[in-house]
Formats: sequence, C-alpha cells, structure tokens
Amino acid sequence: MGRGKIEIKRIENSSNRQVTYSKRRNGIIKKAKEITVLCDAKVSLIVYGSSGKMHDYCSPSTSLVEMLDGYQKASGKKLWDAKHEDLNNEIDRMKKENDGMQIELRHLKGEDINSLNYKELMGLEDALENGLTSIRNKQFEIVKMMRKQVCNITLQIIRKKVIDITYATCI
Repeated sequence: MGRGKIEIKRIENSSNRQVTYSKRRNGIIKKAKEITVLCDAKVSLIVYGSSGKMHDYCSPSTSLVEMLDGYQKASGKKLWDAKHEDLNNEIDRMKKENDGMQIELRHLKGEDINSLNYKELMGLEDALENGLTSIRNKQFEIVKMMRKQVCNITLQIIRKKVIDITYATCI
C-alpha cells in the first residue's frame, strides 16, 4: 500500500512545517549522496531554511567553486560580478607581489643568488650596505642612550654618597 498524495501548499502550523522541512531536507541530501555514489555524478546542493540556516552537500570528487564555475559556463549566467572579478585580480596581484618579495628576501639572505646578473648583484649589494649603515646608526643611538643612562645613574649614586657623607660629618 502506497502513501497518500498530499496537496503541495504551505504548511500553516509552524511546528509541522519545521518537522516536514527537516525530514525532506535530510531526504534530499540522502538522495544527493546516493546519486553521487550510484551514478558517479557530481552533485552540489545548498538548502536554506526559513531561519536562514544553511545546509549543504557537495560530492567528494568536486568542490562548490568548481560546480559553480561549471554552472556559469554551461548556463551562460554570470554568477560573479565585476566586483568579484576585481577582487580575484587583486588577490592574484598580491600573490605575485608576495612571491616577488619572498624571492627578494631570499636574495637578501644570500640564497638563490646564482641566477642574478651583475647589475642585480650590485643593486643587492647597495641595498645590503644601506641596511647595514642603518643598523649601525641605530646601534650607535642605543649605545649612546645607554651610556647617558649609566652616567645619570652614576651621577645619582655619587650625589647620594655626597649627601650621606655630608650628613655623617654634620652629626
């Protein structure tokens, strides 16, 4: 004996509606998993409930981004607007810039310099010399400041001893 057909319309009772949603959501996710296994299909499913909570499933052999890109190509519908494209381009630019900076850092450490030509080596040497000069200047400032602090502390100790001696002779 089969189940009776129901009329497809909004369920007014919120408790019954939530129970039906939960059961049908689980059922459709189960069917998505089954079709993935049985037919080696790529399936992606996203379900939003009335509360805004998202439930999703994506076949293990693919990713949601791959599925959306495939959908965009097959349907001709533009999913990513110009803003997203600009952000993607910015990310790509920043990745390239980061790669360049990592190479430059390796060069500054003396690594991977065999591929550099004479002009690049001279530029690297100048950068290192400028850096070394800045480091030495900063070290000199710190030593000078420390000497000044030592002098101040020594002066305070001497003053205290003079006061102590003066006080002792007065007594």
